[in-house]
Parts: sequence; structure tokens; C-alpha cells
Amino acid sequence: MFKRTNPASTAAFTSAFTVAFLLAGLAGCGTAPLTVDDGRPLDSRLIANMRDFSEAAISFRPAIVRSAAAAGSGCASEYELPFDAMSTYGLDDDSRVAWVRALGLDENLTVIAADPSSGLRAGDVLAKVDGYKSGNKLRMADRLVEARDRGEPFSLKLGSGEEVTVSPFRLCRGRVLVAPPLDPALQRYHWSESVHPLEVFHQPLSADEAEWIVLWTQGLSEEGGARMKSYAFMVGSFKWLSVLGLGFATSSAVATARAGAAAAGTSATGQIAAAELAGQAASLMAQSAANRASLTGVSHVAAGVFDRADKWAFENMRRLGMNPAAGLSLHRKLVARAAASNAFLLDEKRLRAMQALVAGMPGGRAQPRGR
Repeated sequence: MFKRTNPASTAAFTSAFTVAFLLAGLAGCGTAPLTVDDGRPLDSRLIANMRDFSEAAISFRPAIVRSAAAAGSGCASEYELPFDAMSTYGLDDDSRVAWVRALGLDENLTVIAADPSSGLRAGDVLAKVDGYKSGNKLRMADRLVEARDRGEPFSLKLGSGEEVTVSPFRLCRGRVLVAPPLDPALQRYHWSESVHPLEVFHQPLSADEAEWIVLWTQGLSEEGGARMKSYAFMVGSFKWLSVLGLGFATSSAVATARAGAAAAGTSATGQIAAAELAGQAASLMAQSAANRASLTGVSHVAAGVFDRADKWAFENMRRLGMNPAAGLSLHRKLVARAAASNAFLLDEKRLRAMQALVAGMPGGRAQPRGR
């Protein structure tokens, strides 16, 4: 998948490259010293959001690589890379310092997550992309995307002097984006890419849960792409204007074990606790339905096929040999954190459909309501 040679001896994801392009018009063309942390006061929540953003990138990249096996299902496809890179070039001073403090990332185009197949490591600085070098790191990010979309192997020269050849791979259309830390509640659903809010990532994802989100996003594109494009045509535009712009992008937690204990309890206190938890789950599922209904434009059209994306992801999880019940485990985590403003805390109808899919598996059984 890669070739790495050694002659001598983090803000844009490939998904975050989207952020880089939106910032490109605001960035200057000159060069400047790299940003360092000068100790200025910064919002601790912003720093935490940046770290969650990074953890999501790390979780997603191997899942994205694995998802290539689903491309044989006849889906609309596109090219992707086995790593994510990021630059803070063009951001305001506070944001640049925050990224340095949170993750040690500066204006250099830097790898923030990589599948082992890439031959890259987090922290590798991309000094040249396909032979191109520029002080404007957004132009380098642009060149990286161009190389990706050609679908042919290309070279990277690292800051260490090493050279790496990477090969784009084909996978089902529907890129996974994470809400930027200054706009953590952002959610947008589209046939080309979907933005998921940071509340989904405040707790680490299992490999199966990360795979579920990747496949679900691809399934949303596959199952709803035609409907979304028809809507966009009717309103006179095929162009999706993201509001990632300048922004990068508390739930009270209810322990899963405590919920299980309450449901099994026989005392009056246990029964009351169980009823409260069941009520909370029902309330959150109602909030999930309301969240879906509140979406507008193409996102509203996409919301009409969330259930079909569930089924598509379920079937392709089985194809990949992953746990297809991961959608339910992710749902339970989000219930425990009271995080309902996203696509993955299921409403009542979707929950029942998912439970039926799981029950139909060999050895499967339906899951309790809200769990």
C-alpha cells in the first residue's frame, strides 16, 4: 500500500481539508514564524473539544480504510487516503495557540491520524505533496486533495527528509466529517459528506462503533443520494454551502451499569430508578425524533432515510465481519450521556427496527427499550 524510503536515516482532516478550503479565502499568502503557546488564557472547553476532534480522526481512519471492502456492493464511489492531515494556517491567533496547546499542531501540514498501511505516523510533517511545496499550507492541502482524487499513487516528502509513496483507495461515497471545535453542535447531512456533532465523540469509540458511523454515513449517501439531489435540483442548486467557516467546531452521564441494576432491582427504590431511566430514554428518543424533524434543506431530506442508512450499515458491518449491533451500543452510550442532537441516538421507530435486525441474527436477541 505504501513505499517509504529514508535518504538520511495538527487545522485540516482529509475530511478536515474541507475546513482548510473554507479558510483559504481568509488566509494571507506570506510566510510567518510557526505559532507557539505563549501561555495566554484560553477556553478549557475549546481545548477539550479539539482533543475530542483529534480522537475522532484517530478512530475513523482505520475504519475508513476497512470500509473499502464495502465498495464492491455497487455503490457510488470516490477516492480516499489512508491518513488525515491538518494545518492551522489562516486561523486567528487564539485558535492557532489553542491547537498548539491541545495537540501540538501548528501551521505545518501535519498528519494527525494514519492507518498503519499508510507508512505515516501522527506528527509527520508533509513538506512536499506530489513534488509541490508552498509556504501557503492551504495550497498544499489543495494539492493533496487533487492527488487523492486522481486515484493514482503519489509521493510525499516529510519534514524529516523521508519520502513516502501513498496510494488512494476507492470506497463508497459519503465522507465522514466531525463538527469543528468552535461549533461543536454542528450537524449537516449530504450525499457527498456528513458533519456529525462533537457530542457523539466525547467518549471514546470502539472500533465497531467507529466503523458503524463510517458505514452509516456512506449508507446515507447510497440510500438517500438520489432523493437529496432531486431536492437540490428543485431548489435550483447542486452546491452545498457548508457553514464550517471560521468556527471549529454537558451532558449528565447515567452509568450503563447503574441502568442495568435499576432495571433488575426488585425493591421499590430500584423500581423507581428503573422507571426514571426508562422515562429518560423515552424522552431522549423523543428529542432525537425532534432533532431530525428540525433539520432543514438537504439535511431534512436526508433525515427521511436515516432508517435506510441504519439497515445499509447493519448489512455492510456483517459483510466486513464487524459487530452489526454496534449501532445499538452507540445508541446506549448516547442515552447514558443524554446526547440526543445527532443521528445516532435512535428514535422509537428506528430503535425497534434495529432491535429486529439484531434479533434476526444467529444467536441475536432484542435489546431492552433505550438500551
